[in-house]
Amino acid sequence: MSEETIEVTAVQPEAQAAAAPASAAVHTELRRDQQAMALVSSYVPWAASAGMIPVPSVDLAALLGLQLRMLAKLAKMYEVPFVENGVKSTVTALLGTVLASSAGASLGSLIKAVPVVGTYIGFAAAPGAFAAATYAIGRVFVTHFEAGGTFLDFDPKKTRDYFTAEFEKAKAAPAA
Repeated sequence: MSEETIEVTAVQPEAQAAAAPASAAVHTELRRDQQAMALVSSYVPWAASAGMIPVPSVDLAALLGLQLRMLAKLAKMYEVPFVENGVKSTVTALLGTVLASSAGASLGSLIKAVPVVGTYIGFAAAPGAFAAATYAIGRVFVTHFEAGGTFLDFDPKKTRDYFTAEFEKAKAAPAA
């Protein structure tokens, strides 16, 4: 009986060792997704700050720059090649989706051109829309990268509804 116990004890660590890499891989994947969303969340306040820039178009340029930097870091995290010009057109296409459907973001930026009053109105409207758009872009790309996608196979038209839904959720969420 003691031989069986010794034999079982000798086999058990091998079984645990064989199972450990699979378990660690799942744990690593969960951690990468969580780390990616933490990175996205860290860019949201910066995007809101870009919405506070009083000069029209400069705020949108700052937003695009922030989002490209965020996506470059996500690409590095997921080991996905990042080509700025291609990604810029993809982000612009996604932003166009919500700017066309959400007057708050586009008007928030454009209204800033109206002397005195425009700055105050834009200051109130743009930060929330910029923050929500940044969160939604991050969420869409994290989901895409987690599924094994790259920038090359990303289709803004196919993700438009998902992006819009994430944008609306982020807009409706209370500021943390």
